[in-house]
Amino acid sequence: MKSHNCWTQALIFSAFLVMSACGPHSSEDTPSKDRDIRFQEATIGEPCSRSASQPTTCSYGEYCASIPSQCSAVPAAVCDNFSNHGTTWDPSTSTGPVIYDAKVVRFAQDTTFCSTYAPKRVTFRLKVYAPAADLPTSTEGFSGRFYFVSPDGVEINASALQRITTTSDRKNVTFDVNLCLPDGTTSYTAGFFFVGGSEVCVTASEVPVGDPATLR
Repeated sequence: MKSHNCWTQALIFSAFLVMSACGPHSSEDTPSKDRDIRFQEATIGEPCSRSASQPTTCSYGEYCASIPSQCSAVPAAVCDNFSNHGTTWDPSTSTGPVIYDAKVVRFAQDTTFCSTYAPKRVTFRLKVYAPAADLPTSTEGFSGRFYFVSPDGVEINASALQRITTTSDRKNVTFDVNLCLPDGTTSYTAGFFFVGGSEVCVTASEVPVGDPATLR
């Protein structure tokens, strides 16, 4: 895993990603009261109910897709970000949080939120489930657990987040991550992962607010 000096990241990610944990960390599963959570027989293609909390009746590493309503595998993290950084999540042995949905809700000029030297604001909205029911309920709870990964594989402890909504007795959480990018940027791929959990790649382009990003 790569780790650069924190100051080299300040230009692009000014103010919105905490730079305090740029050093290496262990990505192994951490002990928990739910170590008995194990991989179940795959249920891909089986019908499921979107009205229930994810992953509903689907197995760990899957989620209930909307069209059609059936169990689907979460997307693999296939992008330069994780080719350079590396991946550790394995649904057959891991037990950590699973990022099952990611989309772009904003990609626009915003010099009020961002600075004049990095005025492009992109906001990613992530949805996550955790069978261990230990998801954070505040920004502080993400520290040391949730990371952003740049295209060159640099990981940054992302703890300055927005709109954190934790439900289902801490088994589900939805939250936003903001990045500020240089002027002229029209497309950007970000990587995200939870320690002991899954990784995801999300590509944002200058498209209307609410359009889905590309999940890889």
